[in-house]
Amino acid sequence: MLPNTFRRSFLAAGFILATPAIASAQFAMCGERAQIIDQLKAKYKETRQAVGLISNNGAAELFVSEKGTWTMIVTVESGKSCIIAAGHSWDSAPTLAQGTGI
Repeated sequence: MLPNTFRRSFLAAGFILATPAIASAQFAMCGERAQIIDQLKAKYKETRQAVGLISNNGAAELFVSEKGTWTMIVTVESGKSCIIAAGHSWDSAPTLAQGTGI
């Protein structure tokens, strides 16, 4: 079972994919999946660590580097992929943050 943050991200991605007008306004970085993955590998040394289906419309993938950078992309049936989130300090074995309630 995925952590709550992943479930929320996948649900949000599904909502965005279900509303094409919103999707085109929300996605800043879109292109062919292979090109995006090549850039993630070349620039950030990120590799795919997780994948999840979004209904029958596509898939969400998480790419992570050893340095902790991470990127989540959504790919639709047509092959178009969009970066929906990115960040740093990824921890594959997370612990609860002291005093934060999470």
